[in-house]
Amino acid sequence: MKIRIVVLSIIFLLANIIFALAEDAAFKNKDTLYSGDFTYLIGPGDILEVKVWRHPDLDTTMVVRPDGKISFPLIGSLSVCDLTTRTVEDRITVGLSKVINEPKVTVNVSGFQSKKIFVLGEVLRPGVYPFEGRVTVLDAISKASGYKEDTAALKSVMLIRKGYVAKPEVLRLNIYNVISKGDLKDNIYLEPQDIIFVPKTFIANVNTFIDQFFTKTDPVLQYYLDIYDIRSGTPGVRSR
Repeated sequence: MKIRIVVLSIIFLLANIIFALAEDAAFKNKDTLYSGDFTYLIGPGDILEVKVWRHPDLDTTMVVRPDGKISFPLIGSLSVCDLTTRTVEDRITVGLSKVINEPKVTVNVSGFQSKKIFVLGEVLRPGVYPFEGRVTVLDAISKASGYKEDTAALKSVMLIRKGYVAKPEVLRLNIYNVISKGDLKDNIYLEPQDIIFVPKTFIANVNTFIDQFFTKTDPVLQYYLDIYDIRSGTPGVRSR
């Protein structure tokens, strides 16, 4: 019995190691558009939580203004746009050092508002969702409450990158294999402003699809394309 338990433990350990290696390899696949090594940069609308050790009177939560600045006690106006939280910590620390002895500052983003991803098509809640860093395609679909089981063509999910430029990048992803077979190579990490589109039918011609995508008359799709100023152009298509 003891030998059997040991053997089962070893098998379980090896299975976990193999799965972890497979997952790591999938995310490092040279064909993926984004590795997931993303450092979040603060933008207008983000909510920052700032704490100063042993100075609770300075602890505050604030929204980054449209001009990319915040106002902090004892310092005044401070530009934080396109900075990391670590850089903002350093800048607040420098400012407070003029009036406080060796201040220790921590900054966290408690509300991600400046960067978005779009999840459209055959999902239960199509819309715009906050981009929070390490978000995969499947994570994005989950944010939209999942896909419509009866109509979603999961073997032909479209990732549209840089849809706001003249030549957006397009990648067809087989999310069916991700879900049913555990094949993670298509469950890639997203970038800010990425569009995930789950179609009703398999898309045979990606070029035709992207040519028509930005002129679709679907009211939900058109609403998000218009309100976020995502404009069409001549596509640049990548294939796997």
